[in-house]
Amino acid sequence: MFEQVTILLSFVYAIALTHLLSSASELILERRRVLNSGLYLLWFVSALLILLANWLSFWGFHAIKQWTVAQILMQFSLAFVQYFTCSILLIRPQNGEPIDLGALFNERRSMLVSAFIGLYVISMAINYVDRDIFFGHTSTDWILPDAVLLLTLPFVALAGWARQRWIQWLGGILLFSTGVQFLAAYTITT
Repeated sequence: MFEQVTILLSFVYAIALTHLLSSASELILERRRVLNSGLYLLWFVSALLILLANWLSFWGFHAIKQWTVAQILMQFSLAFVQYFTCSILLIRPQNGEPIDLGALFNERRSMLVSAFIGLYVISMAINYVDRDIFFGHTSTDWILPDAVLLLTLPFVALAGWARQRWIQWLGGILLFSTGVQFLAAYTITT
């Protein structure tokens, strides 16, 4: 069952990655028309890091002998929200017009942040429900990853609706650091 579930989920993650890579390619090809935005790029790279961290976390499920419907639905939910997170960042240049990443970030910010909030909430639920698989039967190690997500969640959420740029930057920096932290933790534990 592991292979059946992860193969389908891998397709979803691959398409999400394709959105990010094709957008990066468009930005490189159209670089003369691009009006850069550090905020957009920060959230873009954060989406890439979190996509990679979530994809790597699949390996923890190889130990499951019998999948429950709840486990499958939670993983599909995470993959679908991950897909939408990446697709919201998709760049589609229009007939020689400038590509204003700052305006694009402002236009899509609330949708993007909502998708990241969904990723956080589903990830916390998976960490708790599947804590025996990822962290061991008697371990409370799931608490730290969930605490990190829970502590950064309000700042990420505020970035979606606050007009102050410093709050948008703070949310993006915390999101980025969470992605880096989970990748580093995965590297250490494997």
